[in-house]
Amino acid sequence: MVLAQRDGIISQLAAQEGARVSKGQVIAQLSGDDDLRAQLKQAELEVARLDLEQKEYTALLKLNRSELDRETTLFKQGLTPERDVERAQFKADASALEVDKTRVAGQTAQSKVIQVKAELDRSTVRAPITGIVLHRFAKLGANVVKNDKLFEITQLAPLEVKFQVPQTEKGGLGPGSILSLSGAESDQIIGRARIRRIDSVAEAASNTLGFLADVPSGLGLMPGMAVNVHVPRRGDGPTVWIPQSAFPVGADVHKGAASTVFVASGNKCAARAVWVNSVLDSQVEIVSGLALNDQVILSPPADLKAGDLVAIRN
Repeated sequence: MVLAQRDGIISQLAAQEGARVSKGQVIAQLSGDDDLRAQLKQAELEVARLDLEQKEYTALLKLNRSELDRETTLFKQGLTPERDVERAQFKADASALEVDKTRVAGQTAQSKVIQVKAELDRSTVRAPITGIVLHRFAKLGANVVKNDKLFEITQLAPLEVKFQVPQTEKGGLGPGSILSLSGAESDQIIGRARIRRIDSVAEAASNTLGFLADVPSGLGLMPGMAVNVHVPRRGDGPTVWIPQSAFPVGADVHKGAASTVFVASGNKCAARAVWVNSVLDSQVEIVSGLALNDQVILSPPADLKAGDLVAIRN
């Protein structure tokens, strides 16, 4: 997740959803940093002034030390009084102190420059990784505050796929099992997935197990893409045909898809995860998830959920 590092107004957007970006690439710019730019100019001028001042004091120190050496030599020869040596020593020490003071002041001013530049750099939003923009929350001209979400970027690789399978269809699936992947609207195989992990606890509402699989290779696969996972089905279950109206409105019902239907279990509703083998007109062939004597609820309301009370009409 890419967050705003400072308050400001989004003045430029250089990445849209689905765009591929490289690490460090500028993807947005915040305005509202005029005060910071003025501070930076002032700090840089102060650094330049102190640098010049340090050079002047360094030159003066060199001159005073030469004078101290000369006075010391003359004193040893008895040609000058000791107070002249002491005066020259004082001047040399004073100029050395000024050199140290201007050096410290210069370091402080340089730190200020670095600090202001770092704050200004937060106005430039860069991609933290090489990947693809999944979501763009930022809008051109919008006001943002620090830590507001701007983009969601994910790596192009490695890819992984999460899916659920009815417990009755788990069969011999386990870590290391290889499964085929196809596009959401096609049966053409476009990749392979290797199961990495199986959830230790089933989802009670749908009686399914969750799987996580790595996708080492694929054709045209990208993060966020919907795919069908082809799970070898067991051949010992009954095939059941049910009306398409048994599926919730908006359900994606097609060959090879996993979906959910509701059945009456006594006076309550229960969810069943089913596997679609084929669709013919308004009838759907289910190859797993339903028993022959299950009473399927037709035209289920959108808010129906497992455990709701139901009444069977004869």
